[in-house]
Amino acid sequence: MSYHVWSDDEIQMLIAGLKRYNFDWDEVRRKILPNLTVAQIKNKFYSNRYYKTLSMQPITKQEKLLLKSQTPSTQNKSPETQQEITDLLNKLTDSLTK
Repeated sequence: MSYHVWSDDEIQMLIAGLKRYNFDWDEVRRKILPNLTVAQIKNKFYSNRYYKTLSMQPITKQEKLLLKSQTPSTQNKSPETQQEITDLLNKLTDSLTK
């Protein structure tokens, strides 16, 4: 297993993916973070104590957009849609770092 430096976007996707797939680690790996192993994903989650702050409330609009923004279909979106996604990702990042 190689070392992986996590980006802020990957951390947000991890949290959103866990909420969306109800802690189905393999589903999160396959659909959200395919370049990582289940062990790497679990280690990141537990070593950084995200489990203490993760609210298992229903997935938010911002989290849905975050997950959608990582799919190939978003590459064909208009600049306005891309900007909306970027703005929502920034809001989500701000809310999770507080």
